[in-house]
Amino acid sequence: MEKEKLLGWAVLAKMSENETFASASLRVNRHIVIDSFQEIQKLLFDFSKLVRKTRGSPGEPGTPLRHEYLQLQKKALNLMEKTRKYPKRLRWATFDKAQFEKLLSNLMALNDSMMSFLEAYERGRHFQMQEATFMQILLVNNRIDDLFDILHSLKSSKIGNAAVHDISGNIDQHGYKERLIRLTRFKAINITIGSQDRAKGKASVNNLPTDSSDDTVLEIDGLKELASHNVNRPTRSSGLLKRSKIWVEWRYYEEVGDSEGPPPFVAQRIYRLVKLLGEQEKPVEFHVPSCLGYVHDKYESRFGLVFQSLGSDNLPIGLLEMLTTTKKPSLTTRVRIACTIATSIWYLHATNWLHKGLRSENVVLQSCDRLRTASPFLCGFDYSRPSHLGEETERPVENPMHDIYRHPNVQFDVPRDGRSGFNKLYDAYSLGVVLYEVGVWMSIDKFLDFTTLKPSVVKSVKSRLLDQDSIDALESETGETFVMAVKACLDGELVPDSDMSRVDSDARLQLNFGDQVVKRLEAIQV
Repeated sequence: MEKEKLLGWAVLAKMSENETFASASLRVNRHIVIDSFQEIQKLLFDFSKLVRKTRGSPGEPGTPLRHEYLQLQKKALNLMEKTRKYPKRLRWATFDKAQFEKLLSNLMALNDSMMSFLEAYERGRHFQMQEATFMQILLVNNRIDDLFDILHSLKSSKIGNAAVHDISGNIDQHGYKERLIRLTRFKAINITIGSQDRAKGKASVNNLPTDSSDDTVLEIDGLKELASHNVNRPTRSSGLLKRSKIWVEWRYYEEVGDSEGPPPFVAQRIYRLVKLLGEQEKPVEFHVPSCLGYVHDKYESRFGLVFQSLGSDNLPIGLLEMLTTTKKPSLTTRVRIACTIATSIWYLHATNWLHKGLRSENVVLQSCDRLRTASPFLCGFDYSRPSHLGEETERPVENPMHDIYRHPNVQFDVPRDGRSGFNKLYDAYSLGVVLYEVGVWMSIDKFLDFTTLKPSVVKSVKSRLLDQDSIDALESETGETFVMAVKACLDGELVPDSDMSRVDSDARLQLNFGDQVVKRLEAIQV
């Protein structure tokens, strides 16, 4: 991470052998920067001496470097070859841990101090680049011990660099580190809760500091429904729980066995979802409502995820309903909504969690009256599951309107598990359809002028959305950058579907999704 942090700094500072290309701040502080480089060089040589004490084999390959980092690294190595004999390549080995950690702490402090030489915009971009790199690192670490090591490193650097935070201007470095800590901690909880060894899993969770309650099962008798979307089989209801305003998402199941209860894995997944959605210290970028627990309504064969009120007396409004009942908001508002939803999926995927049910009715807002400032929340985790093999799945309800949002490979009643089953690319595709709707402020079936939802018509959604006439219509509403982000989701080029079985596919997808979708939406200025 420290290597990529320094490389990212050099890219943004326009480092070159020719001083005229450097940023203005760098030229003004030339001598201080040179002194800092000399200190960093000394530390790196000390690292080299430690590593040469033992000659172990190289560790596992790290996450792929960005193209601009590779170019800069190549230039730096060529320059070093010109000026001095480059030391032998460093290789990971076992060495004096205390001495190494001291050197690493000094390197981190120097790296962070270099931030003060960047302009405010450049510092912001640097944090974004670090965050994208961290997402990749987090994806390839799936052992609890490794995640605890990452947490320890982040917390140590946050405490050790408190003084640097004061120097670094108006960029909230503390907030950035806190966000990474919460993200790492959330993934650790995700893995722990999903452990097949339930006793061991709960013990591990208790080792993670948390304010979350373990009382996830709520008494159905204490729930009073006030309003529902559908009288016969509601999917969402508002109500009171012990006099507190709440809203509920209902999940129906088919009874099995002599006991006529839910399938065991469905109940387990409900428990897991509630624990994750109820985690108090999850990053705010998740944009999911706070879950208080769940109720089991045996008479109606359903579970209910109970969420804290979003601040309105009424039910949260689904985005699909907004598209049909409210006039088109400003492009600024539409871009903000799109960016928030994309960021939510980006963070969700960083913890290896798939949504599997992303569509506009599963994005809710507080009310249509405050659309300009309302924050969208991601819900509808009906078929969400961790992206691990061996997880059982439920068949989704047969509904052609739902299949409009699904990738053609997983439309209708097809297997969604195993290596050929549902993956993150398909979540990205569903996001692309939702972003399309936000851009034109119209439901997809209306935009494509569907008169029927026959399977052949539903199968044509992807090709019709990528048709030039449709793309032109979207671009006229949102501009070219928004269209590029949508196309990146729909065309599957973030990572080719055939490459999803490769070991590095998740890290590549996370990096490309951040660059080609999230960052593009964030960069739009109206």
